[in-house]
Amino acid sequence: MQEYDHEFAEFLYYTPTRIDKDTPFWLVRAGQSTAKPGYRIGPRRIECYSIHFVRAGSLMVEYEGHTYRLQTGDAFCMYPNRTYMYYKPDDDHSLQLTWLALDGPGMEPMLNLAGFHPDVPCSRGLWSPEVANLIRRLFAEWKDGKTDQVAAALNLKGLLYQALSQMIASSKAQDEPQRPGATTIKKSKASQWTEYIEWHAAEGITVQQVAEYAGLNRTYFSTQFTRFVGMTPAEYIAKVKMDKAKQMLSGTSAAVTEIAYSLGYPTLFAFTRAFKNYCSMSPSAYRKQH
Repeated sequence: MQEYDHEFAEFLYYTPTRIDKDTPFWLVRAGQSTAKPGYRIGPRRIECYSIHFVRAGSLMVEYEGHTYRLQTGDAFCMYPNRTYMYYKPDDDHSLQLTWLALDGPGMEPMLNLAGFHPDVPCSRGLWSPEVANLIRRLFAEWKDGKTDQVAAALNLKGLLYQALSQMIASSKAQDEPQRPGATTIKKSKASQWTEYIEWHAAEGITVQQVAEYAGLNRTYFSTQFTRFVGMTPAEYIAKVKMDKAKQMLSGTSAAVTEIAYSLGYPTLFAFTRAFKNYCSMSPSAYRKQH
């Protein structure tokens, strides 16, 4: 680290590549520091998002009339074009920080998942050993200076995604006692289950596979799914497949046999029977009418 007026610090800078700009968010810069007595930053604004982790010690953050005291393991996020000031309290002698500056259209939703919000920019307990290890690896990869720009960008992005994933997991663990009741959680989970089916129904997934994805035994999963979706998992899988079949029959010139195989049916007969049971007509008759 290099010595500055109020800190010993290391700064890393990154120029986003075309690959980065095609994704929801990307690195801009990063660094780490050990504060000197009298450490104080701001008031200042920045043009991107910047997550500051308290690795050790305490940090005071002033933002829009509020003052927050962060302890070891906590973090705060600077949002673009908002005024912040942060400093080491007088009773602290060991402040150490790590920060990641990021940008991109998908950054704010990701920060919300990690417990940050523009009105309350602090999140507790994010600097876990897993996050620390991933950011340490990210810094090492960053400083490695690979000549292959594409490979370097992908490696950095992979480590960044892993770090954000761990931050989100840590935030959820911290928030668990304050979360809404079980009904709200299950409604949210049910939307994940239906989305999973919509993505994979054409591959022939079974109710058992969806239950395993949900982390529940099949009987309990089926009960909860039916409660919140209004039909059984098997009925929903059939609905998704039949909706896709109708779209392909009316919107493409694909042969009925091809549609059957595309939707995960082992034979034309199996598809035709399922379609007739669901739509009360054969696939060929449906195509003629539509």
